[in-house]
Amino acid sequence: MADDRTVNFGSVLDRETSDRKVWLLVIPILALVIGGAVWAFSAVSRADSYRAEAERAATQGKELQKAIDERDKLLVEARADEGILKSAGQATGVFYGVAPEATESGVAIANPGEKAVKVYLYGLVAPPGGQEYVVAARGTSGAPKVLATVVPSEAGTAFVLGKDLPAGTNSIEVLFRGAGAQTLDGATPRVAARYPADENERGMLMQPVQAKARRGAGRARR
Repeated sequence: MADDRTVNFGSVLDRETSDRKVWLLVIPILALVIGGAVWAFSAVSRADSYRAEAERAATQGKELQKAIDERDKLLVEARADEGILKSAGQATGVFYGVAPEATESGVAIANPGEKAVKVYLYGLVAPPGGQEYVVAARGTSGAPKVLATVVPSEAGTAFVLGKDLPAGTNSIEVLFRGAGAQTLDGATPRVAARYPADENERGMLMQPVQAKARRGAGRARR
């Protein structure tokens, strides 16, 4: 009996020793597997993070390039505007009243080569309720193009740099129109100045636009 118990006890010890050996092998393997899975997950997460960061950087790069292109465009336009502003112009048209009660006056310095005009206005008044001042260029087609909306200073003055004038522009006009209107339908002309029709017209253009039209009408009646 004693011998049997000794043998059984020894068998148990042998099995426990064997199990410990197995676990000594299994645990490191499990640790390696788990560690590999964690590393792989971490690597995938880092890759996703790098990809997201790269996409974010690419988007920021595009936005930066767009901002640079816009800045360059504005610089080019600013230099062109500066050239026009410093230019003496080809001719200067004097504003004359179209409406009998007009108090406005000024000059329009023409730069046909750049399809531009510098407009200096004086004697502006507060527009009637619901109306606003606009400066427009009228061409040979007769259809005017609005160059700018004008807000008079406290002294009744204003400046407008008009660009991209329509082909055949022959006059610059100041009008009252409905505030916020998109067209000149129903607008009331106040003053107008001549714009050189060709490169031969230079110097001061003193002839009133409307006076020229009235004389032409008078000749037609005769």
